[in-house]
Amino acid sequence: MKPRKYTPYLDLFQIIGLKLKKKADDSIKELGLNAQQGKVIGYIYEKQETGLIQRDLADRFHLRGASITSMLQGLEQRGFIERKIPANNERQKNIYVLPKAVELIEDFNESFQKVEDEITQVLTEEEKQTLKELLIRINERL
Repeated sequence: MKPRKYTPYLDLFQIIGLKLKKKADDSIKELGLNAQQGKVIGYIYEKQETGLIQRDLADRFHLRGASITSMLQGLEQRGFIERKIPANNERQKNIYVLPKAVELIEDFNESFQKVEDEITQVLTEEEKQTLKELLIRINERL
């Protein structure tokens, strides 16, 4: 068997991604959701007036149709979101945040901000700006 070639950037991105997910999940666990669900609810809240549909969420969060369907069903059953069929298009369902979720959005944002602050506290303001610019460039290439 051929030894695996060391890929420092990919390995670091993967490790950092897993650590970030765990920190974010832990930060909102007490709210009864995971980080991805919190981000999805926040995004729905921001975009719900635009006629947001399931495919928009799948595209934004890079999820397969079945994964987003399952997540939305769970959020709907727990009273965080609702899906409504608009009068002008009976083939789609627009997604809206319910008051129960709106109350939590500020808590999500605060939790996520604490995680981000904790992660970036070892950087100077200039380093933070450079990191942000580099991550934006990398993200645009993916």
